[in-house]
Amino acid sequence: MIARVGLTGGIGSGKSTVANIFSEFKIPVLDLDEVGKCLTSQPDHLSMLVNAFGDRILRGNGSLDRHELARICFSDAEKTKHLNQIMHPPIWDEAEAWLARQHACYALIEASVLIESGGVSRMDDVVVVVADESIRRERVLASRDMDAASFDAIVQRQCNDDIRCATADYVIWNNAEKSVLHTKINTLHHQLMGKYSQM
Repeated sequence: MIARVGLTGGIGSGKSTVANIFSEFKIPVLDLDEVGKCLTSQPDHLSMLVNAFGDRILRGNGSLDRHELARICFSDAEKTKHLNQIMHPPIWDEAEAWLARQHACYALIEASVLIESGGVSRMDDVVVVVADESIRRERVLASRDMDAASFDAIVQRQCNDDIRCATADYVIWNNAEKSVLHTKINTLHHQLMGKYSQM
């Protein structure tokens, strides 16, 4: 059975960059956030979300307004929990089906709320990407259509780096340039290959 390595980190930490580097080493990578986006475009899942949060989460063309759904849920812990109850089971079903098709020593499962969702219990190892919040803020405001207030709201809803690091089997600091990060991932990749090649 393929080993499952969870990858998580706060907004702006660079976990997607880390995932891309792992993919350069021919490691299968699944982004659970992207799986969720695909599922919410399907009529059955979309109708469940509308039933839970109302028509205001729909755009004029009937598609999901992700920014509005995020705004509603990030401001209310109970609504966030309800959203997770709706979406996490089918997301994990998709992940299990994907894992069954992979042929490698290990696969990387990327998720922004891996810890908050309880997904850590499904992993053999957990890699956490961390960076100073000031650097994360600068990255996000420079690269995304997001203001400082929205960034702060997301940070408040996500668990903090102390919790992430306490949960992690491996911690990657990503305050420096990409070349430094690439070297760190190369080292970690070889560690994981050595650990799981005998499975």
